[in-house]
Amino acid sequence: MAEPDVPADLRVMWGARVDIERGHRLEAVAVHLCDDIAELREDGGLPDHVRTLITVLPQHRVLHIQVEGLSVETDPDRTTIRDVMNTLFELASDHNIITLDPTSPPLFTQHIVLVDPHGYPFAAKIGAGMGEPERLTP
Repeated sequence: MAEPDVPADLRVMWGARVDIERGHRLEAVAVHLCDDIAELREDGGLPDHVRTLITVLPQHRVLHIQVEGLSVETDPDRTTIRDVMNTLFELASDHNIITLDPTSPPLFTQHIVLVDPHGYPFAAKIGAGMGEPERLTP
């Protein structure tokens, strides 16, 4: 995957876990994100019954995260649903590089899709990430 072209005078959002030494390949991001999710689960930050499936679409710069084990029937006020989506979004954001200009794409866009027991999507969160902008230093 080609690295994004970034003018030197821009501000960017660097994810807290971006590993410059290992490169920015989307496949590597997915592996690191799997480790983060496992660690989060061990620490009790993700319900045991929730399962994630990560798919990498490098040609589209997409990290697709399918989430199983939640439903509106078991979480009618959607509190756990929102918590899981927001937590996964934040974890993935930690691995992204996002320029704050209108023409440079982020390293990847994340698609977090929650599916019901029949595999039908019932909630989703799509975006690049969140964080604090920093000046890019070449």
